[in-house]
Amino acid sequence: MTMPTLAEDQIEELTAWLSASSRNGVSPCGDSIKRGPFAECVGIGLDDAAPDLTAEIALGCLPLLIAADVPAPAFTEPQGQPVLMDRAQQVAWRAGAAKARPEGFPAVAMDGLEAGQTLRDACAAAGVDPDADRAVIGLPLYAMLPGVAMKLRPLLPVR
Repeated sequence: MTMPTLAEDQIEELTAWLSASSRNGVSPCGDSIKRGPFAECVGIGLDDAAPDLTAEIALGCLPLLIAADVPAPAFTEPQGQPVLMDRAQQVAWRAGAAKARPEGFPAVAMDGLEAGQTLRDACAAAGVDPDADRAVIGLPLYAMLPGVAMKLRPLLPVR
């Protein structure tokens, strides 16, 4: 039996955090608050061009590209969740903050992808080793509105 790698453990932690952040809640008045997914993991190969996610992002979905085999995302409307930019900023912040104080979010590396760029190319350009035993999240900036992508770029990469 082989032990899971650090990257596999981090992907498992990430999916658990995303599930917890996507649970329905209850308002102070006792009303049900229905929530859609906070973000969804999209498995891609390190050397594969990122898929076109423009339509999914237009729905408000936040795809997180990871080099792992994960179930295909449903891409359902993220009702009851903050806007896409706020969710993307929170993921970037948590990834960086997890190095100092891990609190349920893994200390993954994170980088933004431009149109036609592979996860490996984005990592190389940012000085992140995609072959290290650490999970890497790609944020599909190419599919986001220009103003949103512009505000997210200064937060990346998270090494």
